[in-house]
Amino acid sequence: MAKNKDKKPNYQAKLFSFRYLLHDIVKWFGSWQCLLWYRIKRTFDGPEAKKKIKGKAIISSNHVALADPFILQCSILYRRWHFVFMTDLIKNKFQDWAYRNIFLSFPINRDTPSYKTMKLLSEYVKGGNLLAIFPEGHIKTDNVVDDFKGGAVLIAYLSDAPIVPVYHKRRKSVWNMTRVVIGKPFDVKAKIGPILNQEKIKEVSEELHQYELHLQELCEKEMSKK
Repeated sequence: MAKNKDKKPNYQAKLFSFRYLLHDIVKWFGSWQCLLWYRIKRTFDGPEAKKKIKGKAIISSNHVALADPFILQCSILYRRWHFVFMTDLIKNKFQDWAYRNIFLSFPINRDTPSYKTMKLLSEYVKGGNLLAIFPEGHIKTDNVVDDFKGGAVLIAYLSDAPIVPVYHKRRKSVWNMTRVVIGKPFDVKAKIGPILNQEKIKEVSEELHQYELHLQELCEKEMSKK
């Protein structure tokens, strides 16, 4: 029987899959060590932000260190996370394999991400998966949240998935707790409307950026209560 070349890949999220077995083993053995080391303290921006993230969703977060994916996963342990990684991080075939199979990450060009890649990521999110994106596009260590690129908004629109903004602060020493603030979901489709264009993506990305700054202020207020 001839194979159907037009058959679409199955991106449906599953509670258990042999495809994710290695990732799940590494996650559950490593998460308790991450929790002990970083001592994560979560804050929520209201009751809506406290609700469990179910089904398809995109996490949008600031980026302060290479350890950010581990901190984010430990902040929301009940979900299996997927990430995007920059192709310039890959130095050899083993790294490429590890990013894809252990950390469940997708390669993306930092400067010129293709529409094909955006479409692939949106299809993956549509399957009920959780995708994390760092919309600044680079690591920042100076406590300044740079402007957001439009990729997260575009993927959210194409997949009709909410964006859940998250802010976390780089701790000053190992004796400090790691602060994570989880925000309210963004309904990108409702904000953009039926017609998608570059200007609207830019507007919503800026709105998302301003909300990230609000979460940063909330984090600073919580820390000042000590």
